[in-house]
Amino acid sequence: MPLAFMAFWYPVNMDTLQPDFGLHYLITSEAGLTFCMMLPVYLSVMLLFFPDVNLVTLRISSFAGVLIGLLSMMQFFVFNKGMEWMGILHLPLLIISSYAFVLSFRKRCR
Repeated sequence: MPLAFMAFWYPVNMDTLQPDFGLHYLITSEAGLTFCMMLPVYLSVMLLFFPDVNLVTLRISSFAGVLIGLLSMMQFFVFNKGMEWMGILHLPLLIISSYAFVLSFRKRCR
């Protein structure tokens, strides 16, 4: 949940793309407009109800998150030096999506 909270908070000043931990970003950030910041929130909610969620939805959403997370890591840590903070903000996407993707292949015990 802390990773999903960080993705929802999205503490970045959009003018400078540098960290800005103002609490006003909880209601004014642009995270709600981006797929890469809202997918960790959606996946976290699905993981709270894990055995009783649609596994196909969980698997496809988390696979898309893993792909976008890997591409974001390459973009912000390899190709665009100086934008490491944006890469750090995309870590919740990669971590939560990877966990959900692996968990979606576990057998249900009922």
